[in-house]
Amino acid sequence: MITTVVQVDISTNRNIQKKFIGSVFRGWLGYNLKCDTNKKCEGCKDTEKCPYFMVFKEKTGVRPYSILAFADKQKIRGIIRLYGDKKKFAPKILSSIKKNEKNTHFGGQKYKIDFIKAYNQNIKPINTKDKVRIATISPLHLTSNQDMEIIPSFNTILRSSIRAYNRIAKYHDTDNYPFHVGGDITESDAEIVDFDINTVEYSHVNINNKKMFFSGVEGWVEYDTSALPSEIGTILGMGEALQIGKHTAYGFGGFMVTNKEDIN
Repeated sequence: MITTVVQVDISTNRNIQKKFIGSVFRGWLGYNLKCDTNKKCEGCKDTEKCPYFMVFKEKTGVRPYSILAFADKQKIRGIIRLYGDKKKFAPKILSSIKKNEKNTHFGGQKYKIDFIKAYNQNIKPINTKDKVRIATISPLHLTSNQDMEIIPSFNTILRSSIRAYNRIAKYHDTDNYPFHVGGDITESDAEIVDFDINTVEYSHVNINNKKMFFSGVEGWVEYDTSALPSEIGTILGMGEALQIGKHTAYGFGGFMVTNKEDIN
């Protein structure tokens, strides 16, 4: 699957107070993409060509994108990743962001765009070794039997990565659907050998004044993967590119894979 990555670097006139700004970045994106903030989307004949509709009103319920956003004082880096056939919206998204730069706000304050970058990227397998570390770059909310896993099992990460890929490919990249893997891999697990993890909770008030709560975990977990086949690298590559678990549309589910041998 080819994904399109849009990176936007932003400077604000004051320090960003929120630690997690994925939901703020998503709201800012909505302001930029909507053709008319007073116009309703229902009944519009241009929905198939509309990037705002793709981001906020996608009928399938399977979001064809994910976002990540990071803040450091007055600097924000936002990343939008479009999946499969939705890469066709990249030109309009880029133009709308630049066109509306002076007309909108970011989290209630003035801002300027320092840099915009866009490129296509294939999902690539990860070359795994005997010990793999999964480090969050945004909170993870992964569940087993409807309960959030504080220290996610390796099995849950594999299953979530496959689920994310197939849900997206089914609706937005049918040429690459489905991804099949043997039961010996999906049922396999790896011993947890080390970890440094903590829970987090964030709140967000949406455009309708509804308060939303997000919970997840941040940190890293190290797994002994020495007995697992090399195919796990393909699955982890999917999860790393697509983000996994709940709330990916708000910036959750981002992780990075490293080998213990490469860390030391």
